[in-house]
Amino acid sequence: MTRSRLALILLLSFSAFAAPRKALIIDGRNNHDWRATTPVLKMILEQDGLFTVDVATAPPGNEALKNFSPRFQGYDVVVLNYNDFGPRNAGDWPEATQLAFLDYVRKGGGVVSYHAADNAFPKWVEFNKVIGLGGWSGRNEKDGPYIRWRDGKVVRDMTPGRGGSHGPRHQFVIDMRNMKHPISKGLPAKWLHDTDELYDRLRGPAENLDLLATALSAPDGSSPLHLS
Repeated sequence: MTRSRLALILLLSFSAFAAPRKALIIDGRNNHDWRATTPVLKMILEQDGLFTVDVATAPPGNEALKNFSPRFQGYDVVVLNYNDFGPRNAGDWPEATQLAFLDYVRKGGGVVSYHAADNAFPKWVEFNKVIGLGGWSGRNEKDGPYIRWRDGKVVRDMTPGRGGSHGPRHQFVIDMRNMKHPISKGLPAKWLHDTDELYDRLRGPAENLDLLATALSAPDGSSPLHLS
């Protein structure tokens, strides 16, 4: 399942709450156009009254980034539309901000890694535990296994190789593997995802991970589209 679709399913699962929840979008660096995607994410979250949304934008320069200190506490979910991928965007959050983020998660705060945000912070061990799986940014077998679905069960595959890839954009069928989880409950057993990048070969610690769905990422984009 792509990060974008998973993010929307995760966020819409909050619909059981009566009062609006608070969401914080973090952006400012990305190999994708965060200036275009953040307003869309904000619109999706706010349009049904489920969330009120604030945005924290990291500064472009690494020197200024040393003072980047968004307040995480008080938010129900942090949406990461942020990726420090590549030499132009390289730069870690300051230690105090990293610790504040981890404290927020430990106290039950929600996190959605939106699309290329799973490329971020390859050397930040605790962050990779939070997101479970990531890609690119030099990730390989040293960072953890591939997660495979084989013979009806999850397999941790330590075959050497890069972490993260995707073929041409295409439509693909989502096969739900856990229909009892609150996120996936009520969804069709199979459904067609619109044209998008389908990430594959992600790697990471994959600790405390619930696999909810799978899809076939064909190298040439020719995934079968049979829903029956």
